[in-house]
Amino acid sequence: MCFKNNTPAPITAKDVFLGFAINDYQGSGNDLRGCRNDIEDEIKKLKREFPEFQCLKYFDSQVTTQFFVREIQRVMSALPEDGRLYIKYSGHGTQVPTVTEANKYNEALALYNGPLIDDEIYKLQQQTPLGLRVLAKFDSCFSGDIGSRAFCNPGYRKARFMPLQGVPLMYVPVNRLAKTDEGQRWIIMSGCGEEQTSADAMFNGRANGAFTFYDLQSYGRGTAHIDELSAVRKQLFNYSFTQRPELSGPYYEQTFYV
Repeated sequence: MCFKNNTPAPITAKDVFLGFAINDYQGSGNDLRGCRNDIEDEIKKLKREFPEFQCLKYFDSQVTTQFFVREIQRVMSALPEDGRLYIKYSGHGTQVPTVTEANKYNEALALYNGPLIDDEIYKLQQQTPLGLRVLAKFDSCFSGDIGSRAFCNPGYRKARFMPLQGVPLMYVPVNRLAKTDEGQRWIIMSGCGEEQTSADAMFNGRANGAFTFYDLQSYGRGTAHIDELSAVRKQLFNYSFTQRPELSGPYYEQTFYV
């Protein structure tokens, strides 16, 4: 069962998938093509292979900074301690200047109404009930080059990075939405590594995020996160994508996919 409006759906299962995607940004020059497909494809896989998951999905103007945070908080508080929460965001990432970080930038999700910085993701992790297992995947750029790239596969490819107006790009960007310290509560996979972008591309005539397209082929029942990461990286390399996904978290050598 899946829901796609901003009216909170009752939580009826102990395992929940929360999917957020933005194709249609304010200003046509920032639009993407594959983000909604990413979430729909993730749900198809879950319904086929993990039917115990209740699926909730939110698209485009629904995905504001306030709603993103509130919905994650609401679902976490409604799940039992032995439950699972799978969060997926597909859309643009960006950088926000700050004086509190050594590199002078916060990495951020570029949501419909503005950026949500990595510190807010970290705060959400601190609110996670003990025992609740959370997996978060971000198919977006938090740093790197802007615009389209000329890859060897024909057709559309576009970086999922949105620069903020008037903000210069950092020379050595860092791509993480989790502080890698003892406070990290979630397993987090990001679509690309340092100084890279995540590609929005065409696969068999249909748009997807490159990370999502290959990740969907890389996990199943019992798959360890570290093996999933290795498989995705291999596929991206084999098909001439230069992005290198990252993985961090307290139990990355284990599996979320029981």
